[in-house]
Amino acid sequence: MSAPTVDTELVIGICGQATARSGTGTVVEAARDPLDGSTWVRMSSWPHAREALTALNSHGISGHDLEDSRLHVTGWDVRLLHRRLGVLLSGVDDLTSEWDATAEMVCYHHDRRVAAGITPDPAEVLADVEAAMRTCLPIPHRAPRVQDVDSLLQLIAAAEDAYQQLIAEHIDYAEGILNDHIARQRHGAA
Repeated sequence: MSAPTVDTELVIGICGQATARSGTGTVVEAARDPLDGSTWVRMSSWPHAREALTALNSHGISGHDLEDSRLHVTGWDVRLLHRRLGVLLSGVDDLTSEWDATAEMVCYHHDRRVAAGITPDPAEVLADVEAAMRTCLPIPHRAPRVQDVDSLLQLIAAAEDAYQQLIAEHIDYAEGILNDHIARQRHGAA
């Protein structure tokens, strides 16, 4: 039984985004195999192929890399999708209850700038908080054991929407905490 195929443009986008900090042109070419519907991707180097494969796997897409900088992307993988959904559900659970950690983090990012003699820009402080939240990968929960790829992708989309909404709410909360923190420091200095 073969894995349900993935759109080639999605594969190219994930590979390019995973290697974007290395510059442009890391995805040299991509083509769909007409025999089995898989996608072959040639990357500019073997390390870029490894980075791209890691990103594909984290999206729930299976494949393997060859030593000549090529990836053979075979399609959606139910086990990888379960892991992706589990990570998202864990992130949603964490953000639902971790408001104090957000307050602590925003004060930390502000205070470390003050300690370094830098006048903190609230937008930069909030950007640091958001970046920290987005790069954190929680330990995955056990995801529902749905075997249908389309159903899993729908659950993932719903969990991603909830996760993005919670991050936005936490950034709004962090902004309020930061404003209060700055006001308390100004009041204490006066």
